[in-house]
Amino acid sequence: MDELIEENMGLVVSIVNSFGPKNHTEREDLIDAGRIGLWKALKKYKSENGLVSTYAWRPIRWSIIREIKSRRVHASIDNIASPSVESKDNLWETYTIDMTEEEKRLIELRKQGYKFHEICSLLNQKPSKVKNKFYRLINRLKEANAE
Repeated sequence: MDELIEENMGLVVSIVNSFGPKNHTEREDLIDAGRIGLWKALKKYKSENGLVSTYAWRPIRWSIIREIKSRRVHASIDNIASPSVESKDNLWETYTIDMTEEEKRLIELRKQGYKFHEICSLLNQKPSKVKNKFYRLINRLKEANAE
């Protein structure tokens, strides 16, 4: 299997380059994601499926796309959760009456500088659940500040 992966890394690199990574680190992360997609494809590949490259192209591409989407979600959450210093104090000062203890803890963790993935671990919840709570909370805080 390792030999097949090495033989087809050119395909992974080619697909990664089509996404136009911004820097070396992003390129390496996307190559790693593509390698995982290639590995998954090779696990299911049978010689009657045709060429390895044809069979593996889609899983490689989707693995890279998932990595890119994951990066965007984390970046947008960190951007929302890290407003400028002037607006940060005002935004976090508005606690609404109907805010749960968990929501208050979420705010406190962000104020203390915890990153999104750290908050997920501390709350022992899935990222999608925490992300949804966080977006709703931020929107409620922004609406309360606008009034």
